[in-house]
Amino acid sequence: MKRLASWPAACGLGFALCVQAGSAQQLPGPVVGRPAPAFTLRTVDGKTVRLTDYRGRTLVINVWGSWCPPCRLETADLVAESRSAAARGVAFLGVDTTESADVVRAFVAAKGIAYPQVATTGESSFATAYEIRNYPTTFVIGPDGVLRARHADNILPRAQLRAYIVAAQQGQSAPLTTAFQTQLDALLDPARYPFSGDAATIRATVAKAAAAIAKADDLQDDAMTDPSRDHDLIKTGQAQETLRAAAIAALAPVVEGDADRALLARLRGDDAAALGTWSDADAAYREALRYVPGDVATLSGQAYAVSKLGDAARVAAIDAEIADRAPSYSAYVSLGRALAKAGDIKSAEAAFDRAQALAATDPARLAWTNLYYGRMEAGAGNRDKARAAFVRASVAAQKIPKLDPRAEWYVEQAQEGTVALDVARGAQPALSLAPWTGPDLPGSVTSTIKYRLVVTGAPGTVLELASTGLPAHWIGSFCTDRVCAPFRTSVRVPAAGVKVVEFQVVPTSAHDGPVNVRIDARSHGRSVATVGTPVRV
Repeated sequence: MKRLASWPAACGLGFALCVQAGSAQQLPGPVVGRPAPAFTLRTVDGKTVRLTDYRGRTLVINVWGSWCPPCRLETADLVAESRSAAARGVAFLGVDTTESADVVRAFVAAKGIAYPQVATTGESSFATAYEIRNYPTTFVIGPDGVLRARHADNILPRAQLRAYIVAAQQGQSAPLTTAFQTQLDALLDPARYPFSGDAATIRATVAKAAAAIAKADDLQDDAMTDPSRDHDLIKTGQAQETLRAAAIAALAPVVEGDADRALLARLRGDDAAALGTWSDADAAYREALRYVPGDVATLSGQAYAVSKLGDAARVAAIDAEIADRAPSYSAYVSLGRALAKAGDIKSAEAAFDRAQALAATDPARLAWTNLYYGRMEAGAGNRDKARAAFVRASVAAQKIPKLDPRAEWYVEQAQEGTVALDVARGAQPALSLAPWTGPDLPGSVTSTIKYRLVVTGAPGTVLELASTGLPAHWIGSFCTDRVCAPFRTSVRVPAAGVKVVEFQVVPTSAHDGPVNVRIDARSHGRSVATVGTPVRV
């Protein structure tokens, strides 16, 4: 079983770790072909939405988190499909079950998402009713209120989502059939693992089955960013659970030696975790550790189970042992987050500082570490420290090779973290500037140096923006609302409190030496916010 001591901290470098919040398995949850569970939710702009509001329309619910690369990967397709499907009576609703409304607003503004969004953290009734353990997960509910699709994985390519929608409109459920799913089905086929013969043969078959379960996890990890390898995570998880249960039943009567006892206990721990019986999982992992003291994989499984039991101090103690036995930047990030949850912010900062030191030579790891450092400090109310961590994340992210998708993801997340801090402040205007990612806004000029300028403030505030610091004859252009204006523009902060502007630097002549651009925001003739950055030509 793949386990995260403090998911989603480990998410970002191993893609499926976002999708598998501790385990690929599922509790029963909502069942395709039966009425979808009722819900009443409040969107980030204060509106109440209920399942009954969508009766007569097909509803797509996408459960996501800004920390999750597969979620970010599928966003553009979801936005595009929501626009084209609206005329066909299809509604979209986004639900973030792990982050604050401020973070959601920042992400939505950056990505141009028009459909309603909900932020419902903790053990909400929605997360319980819809059994949210995988990120992302997409549900498609037909006009009759019946659940027609439950897709745990990024929903790529877009054609698969459209197939779910069309089938739901016809009162049917569209299957997911791919060559990759066939490969997973064959790997986990119980017929390949006949638990028969003498004791030695049975033990060998159990080991083979355990390896197949682990390989299925690895294959799904590798497939997370490959649209051609779409698969049914829930179906695969159920197949893993079936095979694991059979292996446990076969191994128990023929156990011989500590290695067998440790394997049996680990399998039982994984089984209990898959079923959500966390106390049983904790006890099983504790039993396994009797035979393999300090085994990091077993400790990881135990820490996840204990986290679900709500014992933050004990999670921190287990994560400290993991970091001591297998020191890595990710282990110390997990430890830092666990310590923060236990209320020990000073020790959490020390753990994050250790993680930074271990990640120092790798820009991607350093950016990722500082993203979670910033989120930890933001959660602790340390705004200045959070902002500094997001700046470090952005600087590191800009050193990642451009062909690496993490370069864009981490630049975006660093700015979104900063914007969320600004949104939380309320009325005070603020500016955030970062390299532009994603598609250009209408009116954008090709082959210019582009930045995403995010303006926050009280809704309705009018701000005058002006650029300074560029060489003579260079142009600084503000593009927003399908209009571009050179050197200066006026913007009105919308109801969400966040406005995205594409700021372009157009070099019109050669220039030697550093170039630093600064943008000033003024209100009623008074400077209220500034932001600047070196221009990399």
